Amino acid sequence: MCVDASLVIASLLPETISDRADLLLDRLRAAGEALIAPALLTAEVSSALRNAVFTKRIPSELGEAALDAFKQYPIRLHEMSGLMHSAWAWAKAVNAPRLYDMYYLALADSEGCDLWTADRRLVGLVGRSFARAKWVGEVTEGNA
Repeated sequence: MCVDASLVIASLLPETISDRADLLLDRLRAAGEALIAPALLTAEVSSALRNAVFTKRIPSELGEAALDAFKQYPIRLHEMSGLMHSAWAWAKAVNAPRLYDMYYLALADSEGCDLWTADRRLVGLVGRSFARAKWVGEVTEGNA
């Protein structure tokens, strides 16, 4: 199962969708699902946490605790260089202006797995081209 930065951030910071992100990640871990992401995940998550502290959205202690919690997440990171051409091709296919999200898509595609995200816009952008893109907002107590 490929997870993107928006999903991980939603599980680490208080957001409207945090409960569903936590529920999904708990279910995936309990089912023994391997979680994967491009190495970009580390930069995106740590940057978002730092920004949340810098903008005083959260106190410094919470940011540091979230960073420590993130380091414990069992996510296997994949080298990005092997995904670059596929990410570029996906960006062309869905007319995306940047490649960041496309790296996650390229990894999920190459591994033949779902891509879970808290970014509803991303699912809308790639939905028809990549039906395995899933929005965490649709996770409920009865599904996932």
